[in-house]
Amino acid sequence: MRQVQAIGVVGWGRMGGMIGRYLLGRGWRVTAFDPSADARGALERAGATPAGSASEVAAASDLVLVVVVDDDQVTHAVAGDGGVLDTAEPGTIVAVCASVRPDTCTALAARAAETGVHVIDVALVGGERGAEQGGLKLMCGGPREVVDACVPAFSAFATDVCHIGDVGAGQVAKTANNLLLWACLRADVEALRLARRLGVQPGTLRAFLNVGSGANRPLAEWGMHRLRWPRKDLEVALAVADDAGVDMPFIRALAPLMDDLSVDDLADLR
Repeated sequence: MRQVQAIGVVGWGRMGGMIGRYLLGRGWRVTAFDPSADARGALERAGATPAGSASEVAAASDLVLVVVVDDDQVTHAVAGDGGVLDTAEPGTIVAVCASVRPDTCTALAARAAETGVHVIDVALVGGERGAEQGGLKLMCGGPREVVDACVPAFSAFATDVCHIGDVGAGQVAKTANNLLLWACLRADVEALRLARRLGVQPGTLRAFLNVGSGANRPLAEWGMHRLRWPRKDLEVALAVADDAGVDMPFIRALAPLMDDLSVDDLADLR
């Protein structure tokens, strides 16, 4: 395993860009790639070294953070033409930071192991606000010694690094976390709407609910959620549940209910 000194970032979007800026601010050497011209301009202005492909990032890096959108993009960035595995030296660590299926991570880890490259999954918990504050929580799956080798770099943008288990376990943990997040948020909305109709103002009620047995984090952080990801999170959860033969009737009912919510609905219940 290579000592982590140079870091690559594949995907300089909302999350990847904020992570990259924190790494640069802590003095890490960062090489980055994004197919978007706007993102390329942003990464150069931030001080990262631009690369023309994921493979160019890997050639310059000991640890590569893959911060793209979905399973297809992760697979292409790691194992496709011009991907990380084209040039990654043995001992390189590839951290899948996107929210994807656990089996996507295990398949990539098996393929990478053929060339001596380590793939771990590093699920990001805390959303954009956590990334903006350098306070993400990382749910990690893979060999503990590989995860431990990344902790100095991860500490630049995260406050907690949790080793959950084997490759894919980090994605399982994040899926469970997100199910509880969106379930609580939707239940909070309906409870506050009922209370308001019955003459109790939501802002007044929240202060009391947060010290009661119904307390939950979305309620305590009311109005701060941007609702960018519930559909994707719930689709991933339901797909994984189907494959595992686990019936999730509550989550199936929750998915369209989350589609109906907007940040304006949350603001209306302040």
